[in-house]
Amino acid sequence: MRWCIWICLATSLFLTGGCGDKATENAAKTSGTTTEGAKPNDTKDNADSGKTEPPPTDAKVEIEDIKVGEGDATAQNEDLVLVTYTGKLKDGTEFDSNTAPEAEPFGVVIGVSPVIQGWHEGLVGMKKGGVRKLTIPYMKAYGPDGSPPKIPAKADLTFEIKCLYLVKKGEEGVYEKFDLKEGTGPAAKKGDTLTVHYTGKLLNGKKFDSSKDRGQPFDVSLGAGGVIPGWDAGLAGMKKGGVRRLIIPPAIAYGASGKPPIGPNQVLDFEIELLKINGK
Repeated sequence: MRWCIWICLATSLFLTGGCGDKATENAAKTSGTTTEGAKPNDTKDNADSGKTEPPPTDAKVEIEDIKVGEGDATAQNEDLVLVTYTGKLKDGTEFDSNTAPEAEPFGVVIGVSPVIQGWHEGLVGMKKGGVRKLTIPYMKAYGPDGSPPKIPAKADLTFEIKCLYLVKKGEEGVYEKFDLKEGTGPAAKKGDTLTVHYTGKLLNGKKFDSSKDRGQPFDVSLGAGGVIPGWDAGLAGMKKGGVRRLIIPPAIAYGASGKPPIGPNQVLDFEIELLKINGK
């Protein structure tokens, strides 16, 4: 089920404490890694510096939907899409990928983020869960000069891209919650102190933090602003013994900049067990 927090994007929407200072102090100090070489956000000037060769008139991005995806929502300009991808040259040589287990999803705001033009055009229309192959002509990739040493001059590129999640413009504060187990007793409300266990993962399943792994439950003063807004809103109404899953977009988590070990524009997936309310 989808829920919304009304937010003002002109102000800071997240706190430096993460889920709370304790919640991230022992998180793994690793960030997403990709194969060394040019990445889709390496947007050096693609213009042909000092040369007069005009761009090809047929420079179109070829799109092939391997899997269409689910739901009615489709990615449009200014929407945020979280993707995994593999990029190859025409001869099949792989030059970049974020599909390894230790990597993290890549967030792109279509028409806004500093990625190659072929991505801005090719991501439009994707749905959550969809897989798309893009064949991008060099003029909409890295231009006549390429991006040495991985991408040669005038290199047409292919990308296989999976859309893990879609955040529509205007729905930046919409989060999802699912009660995996109903608790008992009074419901948690603003001002209560909640003792919880939690595990946080990125959309590709990479775990970034867990109180269970540390064997240390975490206390939350609900509504006090000591945790990310997605937690303050998403934990309300839980009952003792309950287990809830929260899927939280970056605007009400760690934002466009992220906070190590969480990278920029990450949607977070938490499973939270409520152990106590006000110590009981």
